[in-house]
Amino acid sequence: MNKDNSSMQMDPKLALRLLVDGAVLVIAGVPEGTEFGVDLCSYTIGPDFRGVKMIPPGVHYVWCASRGPYGDAAPRVGFVHFFHPNEILVREWDNELEELRPRRIAEPELERERIRKNLAQLERVLAPYDYRYVCPWKELTGSVTEPCVNRCRPAEGTIRTNIELQSCPDAERPRGGTSSSSSSRRNAAAARLLLDESDLLPDLKPVEGTAPRFSPLPLRVPSDALPADVSRHAMDCIAAVDTLLDGFDSPDVLIEELQLAYVFFLVGYSVESLAHWRKLLGLLAHSENAVSKHKLIYMKYSEVLGHQLPHLPEELMVPSPHNTVFKDVRELLVNLHASGLSVSAERLTKRLEQKLGWHFDGLLDEDPEDQPVIIEQPEAEL
Repeated sequence: MNKDNSSMQMDPKLALRLLVDGAVLVIAGVPEGTEFGVDLCSYTIGPDFRGVKMIPPGVHYVWCASRGPYGDAAPRVGFVHFFHPNEILVREWDNELEELRPRRIAEPELERERIRKNLAQLERVLAPYDYRYVCPWKELTGSVTEPCVNRCRPAEGTIRTNIELQSCPDAERPRGGTSSSSSSRRNAAAARLLLDESDLLPDLKPVEGTAPRFSPLPLRVPSDALPADVSRHAMDCIAAVDTLLDGFDSPDVLIEELQLAYVFFLVGYSVESLAHWRKLLGLLAHSENAVSKHKLIYMKYSEVLGHQLPHLPEELMVPSPHNTVFKDVRELLVNLHASGLSVSAERLTKRLEQKLGWHFDGLLDEDPEDQPVIIEQPEAEL
């Protein structure tokens, strides 16, 4: 059932432990031929497929993609769940929406107990979790806690590739404040457009309950920034990083959200989640002062990036001046070196060279754009 046909060898001790503590996902009514996956594992639904057993406790992403009459696959639709030891989770197929939904029966708890008592008979229709992906998945989600999952997943629970959008009523359209001058508002708006092209899009908002509920991100250039401060904020956005970190109970919660947003994109192809992860990278990479001030969080962040970046889509793997992810990572490495975190920088550099073939030649050379400009004055006439 797993699309990867290579042999799956499991450590006997791990297998025994997860036979005892592993969770079970039971699915009902999914049509044959449907693409189905848990985390990085991928299956094709067959006539005797009823779910997955021996799921390691922790956060997991479950998805489906229905097949059309000509074999074309629909976009992935899924949900994220924090599994507890021995938990039994039941989902059923929604024929109208072509996605998994919570079981709609009068007494779901009795059904789960009945399944638990008959697990031995269900063994043959439950595929084992593919343990070739245990370590990679742990590297990608090792910091994510259940409160983070409950906070960030959509209110309706379902995660789609593209969220549903609707036009904003006129009263909800964003407007500038009245306290600053029109000139300063124009300058701030121009700076934001240079740093975030999403401001060029129409004023739309997600349909209630369909979007991941990530933390709001501060602008690199504050909306009330004076014209004289715009360049300072753009060159080193420590004010934005401080505002970002102040919005979390602890810096570790930021790391959790970073990991969760990335797997929403990696497994669920969530465009909104990729945009959030990308904006976080754009903020955290562009402040030498923030690295110096928040060294511990940047040490953790560099380690997280080392596990995430090798899973990038092919179009973002090419190290070129047009690859903004590559440019931001390079800027982060420069700031890590400049702020005394050379060990973290070198570890990340080595991993990216091995996994992606990224080379950062002349990383510590002074950028010509940062060098002072020498203007020769014409000789005074005698």
